[in-house]
Amino acid sequence: MKQEEQLRLLEGLHTVETVAETLNISKQSALNLLTRLKKEQHVTVSGGGRQKRLYKITLRQQLPRVPGMWDILNKYNPHFQLNPWYDHQVHGKYTVEDVIVEAVETQSFRIILATLRLFNHVTDWSRLYHNAQQKRIWRKVGALYDVARLCLKVRKMPEKYRSFPRGKSWLRLTQRTKLNFPEISNKWKVYIPFNQQDMREIQ
Repeated sequence: MKQEEQLRLLEGLHTVETVAETLNISKQSALNLLTRLKKEQHVTVSGGGRQKRLYKITLRQQLPRVPGMWDILNKYNPHFQLNPWYDHQVHGKYTVEDVIVEAVETQSFRIILATLRLFNHVTDWSRLYHNAQQKRIWRKVGALYDVARLCLKVRKMPEKYRSFPRGKSWLRLTQRTKLNFPEISNKWKVYIPFNQQDMREIQ
């Protein structure tokens, strides 16, 4: 069977088993085929570990995917993996600093918790600061940084970014309004939803 015909038959999402069944070949032959098609940019892979590995097969070649928020969060949280619930694709330069800002904007407990480990990989504090200021969430980012310092190794934030923006109203990272880590919470006027047990999950 010609490759173009195989691709037309397989176009869509598959597992190794469904590829083998569709083409009436062995599982090992299906794996070999998928490996070859991946090298030729007709296949992208998602899942793995506890999740079933899925292969997206297309007739047209797929451009290499730039690692998005889920990819970067899972890369730096090997023991605290997140299951993507939407497809996050980015174009152009996308860094750890961008992930922190986008993660805070999700207001998701688990995503923001996973973000704590990223502070040890920040290399462009100016980018992080200006992006967060533009989104008006620098107080939240600053509070997260201070929480991360309590239990993780993090890169030192330059002193010029350590100022506490004025603000009388309290901000929430998530929908929870718990006052954990009161010293940090009061300093930034940000509700910290995480407790010590949550922090241990990402250590």
